[in-house]
Amino acid sequence: MQRQQGITVLLLMLGMASISLGVALKNVFEYSPTVGWLLGTLILVVNSIYTGKNIKKKT
Repeated sequence: MQRQQGITVLLLMLGMASISLGVALKNVFEYSPTVGWLLGTLILVVNSIYTGKNIKKKT
């Protein structure tokens, strides 16, 4: 149980970090906000799929 929650928290933090980093680097790279949002969204979607499979496995 703890390992699954740890992976979920890790994926959530990675998703938020990629969005934040993309927005923070907007003055350095032209398309960094777009890349950050796309990467963050992808990570959050993977997290929701992973969490959904774990919930479905429990029932």
